Amino acid sequence: MADPNIDKALAYLGSTLSTLVDASKEPIDYNILPTKIPKRSLSGDHINGGTIFGFASRGIRDEATAVKLTVKDEGLIVGTIVGDTVVKGAFSANSIKADVLEVREIRTEQKFGSATFSEFVATPTENLYGKGLLWKGQGNPKQFVFANPDKFFSSENLDLAKGKSYFVNANPVLSDTELGPTVINSNLQKVGRLKGLMVDGAVSINQYVYFNPSNDRLGLGTEEPNAGLSICEDGLEVVVGTREQSRGMVGTYASNPFDIVTDDTARISVSANGDILLGNRGMEPVQVSVHGKLAIRVNTPDPEVDLHVNGPVRIHGRLHAYDESFPTAGTYRIGDTIWNSNPQPGKSVGWVCVRAGTPGTWASFGTINHLG
Repeated sequence: MADPNIDKALAYLGSTLSTLVDASKEPIDYNILPTKIPKRSLSGDHINGGTIFGFASRGIRDEATAVKLTVKDEGLIVGTIVGDTVVKGAFSANSIKADVLEVREIRTEQKFGSATFSEFVATPTENLYGKGLLWKGQGNPKQFVFANPDKFFSSENLDLAKGKSYFVNANPVLSDTELGPTVINSNLQKVGRLKGLMVDGAVSINQYVYFNPSNDRLGLGTEEPNAGLSICEDGLEVVVGTREQSRGMVGTYASNPFDIVTDDTARISVSANGDILLGNRGMEPVQVSVHGKLAIRVNTPDPEVDLHVNGPVRIHGRLHAYDESFPTAGTYRIGDTIWNSNPQPGKSVGWVCVRAGTPGTWASFGTINHLG
């Protein structure tokens, strides 16, 4: 059964064309016939299906030779967009595919995903410096950009997850607990508590402790130690080391006195000229015990004696010396004794001063008797 609406439309169209033909006394030019049909004389409600060639309206002109725009329930399919296109109001799409997309600004809360890199390309008039990512709208702008000289600049901290590291050339250089094994040079100025430290080469600590690897010497307060260990303070250098590779050495390097102290008190003092003082003049006499044989001014001590003295001695303030006769010069005190260095039978064992003076009064004692 025919659609009565179609019949009415065709009848109306035929009537209109017939009226145009009757009104014209000349042959009909079918190329301009459409312009003769009164506007809005045919309702779109009367058209269903078919292809309309050269379709045009105030906002649409169809000049395509193939399908470029398809409207479906699930969306709008556009073949190619040429020229400026303005979308006003909300625009929603699952995806947009284009060879080149040029926009002034993109605002999105979604992720950028791609099988290739996001590219920043230098041009003949622009380099790559200053290009990168910029976050705005919360405090100061946050940047991650390529800077000059070639490096990346971040205005914010970089926080790696626990157990992750920074790598250079596939080598870990920094983690949350250690420096990588390839890090060999550093200008660290402060470190925490160290459990172990190994140093190869020169060492300087606070410009006070110096180690010189060329001669294996350590200096405290001096860059040029004069022994294995040198401590320099107030212009005086105390050294600990060896002498002539065969003897140990401790003392001062220059002509300075040297003390061995306990309780902040000098117990053994060596003067600049070599004089040695056992004990301290300002304190009670100390006990000095010699567990062995003692020799004074003797290069080769006699092993048969405990005390070997090459020269006079004074006991309780009294001189004891050896000579071939009593003194004739010098000052002596009562009790000073000269022992006969060339004893003979009938001669005296020695002489004793009985009156102090210069040289004093002397008397012989102990006649030497011949025993058979």
